Amino acid sequence: MRKIIILTTLLLLVLLFSCSGDDPPEKDKIPPTTPKLISHLGDTGDDPIIVNGVTISLNDDNNGIDTVPDGNWIKVPWEKFVDNDLSHVKVYRYSESDPEPKLINTVPASEDYYLDQSSLVEREWYYYYIELYDASGNFSVSDTVSYAILAKSILSSPVEGETINQDTAKLCWERGDSQTNKFRILLWDNQTGDLVFSYPYYYTPNEEFPSPPEFPFPRLNPRPPSGQVFRWRIDAFDDDPEHNLEMGSESKERTLIIQ
Repeated sequence: MRKIIILTTLLLLVLLFSCSGDDPPEKDKIPPTTPKLISHLGDTGDDPIIVNGVTISLNDDNNGIDTVPDGNWIKVPWEKFVDNDLSHVKVYRYSESDPEPKLINTVPASEDYYLDQSSLVEREWYYYYIELYDASGNFSVSDTVSYAILAKSILSSPVEGETINQDTAKLCWERGDSQTNKFRILLWDNQTGDLVFSYPYYYTPNEEFPSPPEFPFPRLNPRPPSGQVFRWRIDAFDDDPEHNLEMGSESKERTLIIQ
């Protein structure tokens, strides 16, 4: 009798443990911390700004949603995500001419921005938001940011890699469209990446058929030695009174060499 009781007990224990693994684990139902997109904070060459008590010098990497030099595209960055069980990000876009939000892409949650390489229309305001998903399928929705691109300025001279006389050379470009008159001339030390010259330029010709904009190569201090390489670019801006915001574009970049 005692053996029967022991065998019965062992059998019940075996059945109990074999069945316990069939119960599904409790699923995570907590959505990720709400993601935050970074609005347009300003542009390369602007005066430093204060963000959360910290003084920041703006550049192409930290100034928020913006256009890029490589194409007529918009870069949409977001703040670093908090959670560690994240899966992917869904990116949505809409515009005033197409106000229904559309899913335009899905990217891994390891990314910290999305580059919209669609055929974007110049002077059209585009609005973006994201959905952040975790591994369990929970998601949170971000805030919305916006930007509008202008036609890019076209660099004409010096040509790429040209050796110039720094005392006589001029930086010349063509306007992307006839409505844009506000520009910024940017010059970097190509070796260090340091911005060495930034200048706002307003093009206000009086002639019916004006010459393209141009600007003398800046007199830098200390004077650059022969062989030093610089990188330059022309950014364009235009105010949009209806939105009380500024549209922008960045030309492609070129290098030049000091004679």
